[in-house]
Parts: sequence; C-alpha cells; structure tokens
Amino acid sequence: MAKFRYFIRPLLTVILLGGTILGLVNVMGDNTMVQQEAKRVACGGKECPTQLTKMERTPFGQSFEIVASRKGTRGGSTVVSVKCKQTYLLFGKWGCTAPP
Repeated sequence: MAKFRYFIRPLLTVILLGGTILGLVNVMGDNTMVQQEAKRVACGGKECPTQLTKMERTPFGQSFEIVASRKGTRGGSTVVSVKCKQTYLLFGKWGCTAPP
C-alpha cells in the first residue's frame, strides 16, 4: 500500500500542474487563429468585414460577439455570438460554432 501511495501522489501532482499550465495557456496565450476562425463562422464561412465587440476567455473555451457586415441583411450588419472550444477539455484543435 505504501508503494502505491508513493506512485499516485507524484502522478496526481504532475497531472494537476499540467492542467493548470494548459488552462493558463488557453486564457493568456495568443488566440489570433481562434479569432480568425470565429470571424469566419460569423460571416457564414465567407470573407466579410467584421468588428469584434466582446471577447471572453476561460480555460475551457472562448466566446465572441462579432458585428458582421453580411450582404443581403437589413441594415447591412448583424451581431453574431460565436462560441469556440477545443476538441478535448484543455487541448486540441479549436472549433467555433454560432447558434442559429
């Protein structure tokens, strides 16, 4: 039982420190690519003029409020809320969706 305890404590420490570092990177790291993906989703997969009006970053995801100037809309622009999260809990490729 004592050998098991000496194995689990360091392993748990490494896992928790790794999760903390990944969370800090998600909040404090460069998110240029995530913003570009969010703007693309806000424009419906096409290129259009956008303006980022709100951004929230957490260890588990990011959310954006983007004013997108789409052709064919009344007034020429719409406000789109976009949520982005990674494939896995704290790591992986970012993917963004805009609710209908």
